[in-house]
Amino acid sequence: MAMKRPQIPRAMNLAFQPQNEMNLSPVELAVAAYVFCRDFSHSEILVDVGDCIANRAALMTLVPRAEVVDDVLNVVVRMLTRTSKQTQWFLPTSIMQAALEGRTLTSGTATSIRNNYMRCKVDRVTRIHQPMWCDGHWYLMIIDVPRMKLIYLDSLRDPAQAEARKIGMTRVALYLEGLTLGQSWLAGNCSVRPRFSTFEFEEPELPQQDPKSMDCGVWVAQWMIRDHLWQNYSVQNVSSATRMRLAVDLVMKSHNEMARDIVAKAVAHWQVEAE
Repeated sequence: MAMKRPQIPRAMNLAFQPQNEMNLSPVELAVAAYVFCRDFSHSEILVDVGDCIANRAALMTLVPRAEVVDDVLNVVVRMLTRTSKQTQWFLPTSIMQAALEGRTLTSGTATSIRNNYMRCKVDRVTRIHQPMWCDGHWYLMIIDVPRMKLIYLDSLRDPAQAEARKIGMTRVALYLEGLTLGQSWLAGNCSVRPRFSTFEFEEPELPQQDPKSMDCGVWVAQWMIRDHLWQNYSVQNVSSATRMRLAVDLVMKSHNEMARDIVAKAVAHWQVEAE
């Protein structure tokens, strides 16, 4: 769909205004305007990645200084799972929530997670990514299995909260051990089952977010994406442009089964408003 890069029509009622420095193409600009238009239903589904969906209300949490909801991170997790090696696990927030609440997953949920996210034997997994939530704050746990490390990535470190956040990581690691019990999780009779909960913590030095920015969920998404693409998590900063790029990519990339339809709607809406 060819579009010249136009100015945003004044009639558009946008919750998040694209800026020139965001370097959006004309079609991306139309998609951004469609996603963040206040006049459309917030219940409209914009991203469908199999067992994960995100509606406009979820993507609206990518507006600057908004708290990112778990639906956004779960879509990122599902997107990365589809394109990652089977020995790398990106896990949905439902595992973390069940572990911290002391709940057992239903057999249907456990089977779905195993088939869709935990796609190799537990003794073959090399790296596990689990978004974590504690008292209104997102952070990321990466389990580096070969190095036997629980990597603690936190964009807003707080000495008063560090122990609670690490305890949460240990509880999730122990929960994963319980989920992967049984011979069916091992590649062979002589395989050694990893004991994730016994791994040592590792705390890399990381740039820190503005405490008032509510950017922690965006940092978690960026860490997972960078670790997937380049095997590092050296995010230097998160800005409004980062939030906009994440929203546009979640809608437009090939993982989204609705991408073609949403882009067509977005361009048509833009053209009507521009007349």
